[in-house]
Amino acid sequence: MGKFGPIDVIVLNSHGVGQVCHIKRFPRRGETLEATNWHVEEDGGKGATVSVALGRLGVSTGYIGKVGYDPWGDMGDQWMSESGVDTTYMYRDHCVSTGTGLIMIEDDSTNTIVDGDSACQALTWEETHDAIDAMKEARVFITGFGMPFRKALDGAKIAKEEYRMITFCNVSPLPSEEMGDLSFLDYMVLNDVEAKTLCDLPEDTDESSINILKQIKEKYHCKGVIMTCSSKGSAVLDGNDYWKVAPTPVKAVDTIGAGDGYLAAVAANLVWGKDLRKATEWASKYAAYKVTRPGSMTKKPGCGYPQKEEVNAFMRRVEKYS
Repeated sequence: MGKFGPIDVIVLNSHGVGQVCHIKRFPRRGETLEATNWHVEEDGGKGATVSVALGRLGVSTGYIGKVGYDPWGDMGDQWMSESGVDTTYMYRDHCVSTGTGLIMIEDDSTNTIVDGDSACQALTWEETHDAIDAMKEARVFITGFGMPFRKALDGAKIAKEEYRMITFCNVSPLPSEEMGDLSFLDYMVLNDVEAKTLCDLPEDTDESSINILKQIKEKYHCKGVIMTCSSKGSAVLDGNDYWKVAPTPVKAVDTIGAGDGYLAAVAANLVWGKDLRKATEWASKYAAYKVTRPGSMTKKPGCGYPQKEEVNAFMRRVEKYS
């Protein structure tokens, strides 16, 4: 039970803060280079972004993770709490610093990113277990590899084997070690580039989506695989059922957080009682709407993850003109 009442979705993943600056060009080794427009982006790690997206859709969500006693941890707590997310199990630790990243944007808009360590490295199995047990009424559990991947998988295993939750894992970034048997995962979530990498296929392969998903399912023994394909929609294998979700044509202004929003929307629809096919179709439209809005966790009007009533209005417009 969360502090706001029963929890429907648990999110276990990192929170971090991105610092952004603009540079004329990438510096040479040993060079000091001037940067402009240095600021903290209103965007966190994958745990925070998925949680905020769920909260704004009105889904009762509980976050699990670890941060430091620092302003970056405070930001994550504030961003999630303001979206209705229960942060009781955002553990604080004096021995760690909340993860930060530096995004350097060159004049041609090319990004170079330096990603700091996740404070979830210090999250213990016991802390994860205690938090899941306290929110054991949840139906859906979401984790991902924005944190140490073994700790993420430990959480999914607890959620599935002890509490029979529906388990999702976004396996991004792909770990350098073998993941092993993932039969406790209901759905592995990844993009098409990552899927091809797992199958040792070149990026320009003409291998069909269904064959790629079947290879992943057979290798890792998860129940299903959800593959996002950027502007081309998504492909889903659920047991033996396979389908593609067509994209919704929009003019994209900012793709940041679109994948995390898609995953949040899938989980939300399962909580609302839809099957996975309907959930992925709705989530695809949601993600399309998201990329028309700059930012992710910002609360500025017309920006960031939308509130449910804004999404519903977009859905009505899509249905009217489809």
